[in-house]
Amino acid sequence: MLLNRKYIILLLTLGMATNAQAAIELTDNFSISGFGSTSISKSDNKAPLFINREITDETCYDCDTLFGIQLDLDVFEGFDASAQVVKRTQDKWSEPELEWAYLSYEFSDFKVRAGRLRLPLFLVSEFYFVGQAYAWARPPGEIYDSILGTTSYDGVSLAWQYELSDEISLTVSPYYGFGRLTEVNLGPILMQFDSDYTTGIYVDLVGFNYRIHTGFLRSKYTLRPAPTADELSVFTLGAEYSLDAWQFMAEFEHDELQSNWYASVGYAIDDFTPYVVYAESRELRESQGVTIGLRYDVTSSISLNAEYQSILGDNPINRAQFAAPPIIWGESTDVELLSLMVNFVF
Repeated sequence: MLLNRKYIILLLTLGMATNAQAAIELTDNFSISGFGSTSISKSDNKAPLFINREITDETCYDCDTLFGIQLDLDVFEGFDASAQVVKRTQDKWSEPELEWAYLSYEFSDFKVRAGRLRLPLFLVSEFYFVGQAYAWARPPGEIYDSILGTTSYDGVSLAWQYELSDEISLTVSPYYGFGRLTEVNLGPILMQFDSDYTTGIYVDLVGFNYRIHTGFLRSKYTLRPAPTADELSVFTLGAEYSLDAWQFMAEFEHDELQSNWYASVGYAIDDFTPYVVYAESRELRESQGVTIGLRYDVTSSISLNAEYQSILGDNPINRAQFAAPPIIWGESTDVELLSLMVNFVF
């Protein structure tokens, strides 16, 4: 099962279909695939935990629920189209989000894509919503909530891929995003970010049993209703490495407001993978967190996670990993969370 999951991740890294092994071939050049997750989750704190999930001390059966459908079309040689619609954790079933919809053209060692694209800042950004593709119940919020859950942009990208050797490939991809309005709920507050542009670049180095990913993003935006624009620069660095049954992952994110990182280790025992994650946030969010979990691969397309998470906050007026500062609810900055998650692909 560990080798199967590594293969899925490698396919994703090289820019292939999100659910390459599970896709349903409708015709020779048209396929459909899908994925989903849901959980039973409960914390010991009234304050909503995690942006876009808002888990509290009341047992929640839909805080992590998401479902996605992806369509892939080979138009002609080198020219492809892809679309992904996702009912995200923050969406109503009647109002899913178009997460990506793009045209791509591949020639020589280059690939050009245009449309709505996934923001390629982190190790699992390309398959963030596909819980079947990573060991944890959720990607560590210290990193993946650092840009307030933003996962896509509207624009263009150019990727250059070069084979350094038979086992090592290098991908360099600059991208540019046009203006877009994004809304984020931070507890009782609705924040609106009106971006003028988003530009960046990422570099991937992929070997037989490792991957190194680094990214840089620069964005100019206005936080409505404020009249003046601000700019944000984000730097990320991540790496994953497998050694026999061991799987190691670590990521770091830094911008003008904060610094965040995590380190994760898992060990596959047949269909079971116990794992441990330690994570920290500094400056804008002050917290340290430990996650202990166990993943069980029921089949190659269905998995279960049982997970315990403890997060300690340093400042009562700081929101740490909550959607808003817990002092609003008269609560502590410390929280413990239990989750039972199911993920699937088809």
